This record gives sequence, structure tokens and C-alpha cells, in this order.
Amino acid sequence: MSRQYLNDRWCVRCNRTTATPYLIKNTKLFPETGTVLDIGCGNGRNSDYMRGLGYEVDSIDMVADYEHSIQTILGDESLPDKEYDIILANYSLMFFDSYERLIIMLDMFACSKVGTVIVIEMYPAKDGSEYDFDDEIFNFFTIHGVFEKLRKSKDKCVLRRVV
Repeated sequence: MSRQYLNDRWCVRCNRTTATPYLIKNTKLFPETGTVLDIGCGNGRNSDYMRGLGYEVDSIDMVADYEHSIQTILGDESLPDKEYDIILANYSLMFFDSYERLIIMLDMFACSKVGTVIVIEMYPAKDGSEYDFDDEIFNFFTIHGVFEKLRKSKDKCVLRRVV
């Protein structure tokens, strides 16, 4: 899938301006203050929501969009070299193939610390890549007991790093 296609179809054109309901529902599981990394932030709606709650947010996507404070280009650059209190990957990971997802998840792990909360939301998009949420995504973070499950449903989870 081309970068241009993703930009034209998804990145900043989803036309939704409110945070995802799953994110809003689970904010009570977050630390009261801290830093957020929003991976695949699209038009910045979740980033804006988290900024409104008082968090410092780094937003990244496939294309730079300075209007929405998106400066890192996902896939071209490594994730920022710092640790975050919260990492969001809402409706973005399914647009990467399994190898790209693995690289991004390894980067997510590197950007986490004990206490970091990760929120992942996915769905089987017709123009996305195939994935097995439980075996590929959920188990990556939980299999060695590094992350604990705070909440999980089909293709969605909230995890906290414990080790």
C-alpha cells in the first residue's frame, strides 16, 4: 500500500474530530499527568483530546502535518528516543504489513517504561493488512509478563508495563 494512498485515503481525512470512544472510556486507567505518543494519529483527534486533558503529546503519522503538530513521519524515521507514560495506536497498525507492525511494536516497547499504558485499537479494514490480534499483537506485549492486561475486547486492548 503506498504512502500516497494512505495519505489521500486515511491519514488526515477521516473527518472525525472527537477522540475514539474506546480511548475516552479508558482514560481513567491513565496516570494523571505525563507524556503521550500517538502513533498513526491521522488528523490528530486523539492527540488533541489528550492535550486537552493536560498531557504533553508527540503525534506521528505517515505524513507531516504541521497544522496538527505531526512532525515525525512513521516508517521513515524511528519513534522519538524517549520514554512515554501513554502510547496510543488507535486504528493504525492494521495498515502495516506484519514485518512493519513488528518494527513499530518493538519501537513501542523501547519507548515504554514501567507504568506505561498502551492503548491499541484495530479493525479488519478492507484495504489494510491481515493480522491476528491475539497471536500477533496482544501476545507480543503480554507473553513474557512484561505488560499486564487492563482491558481487552475483540481487536482492542489497554495494557500496562509492569517489568
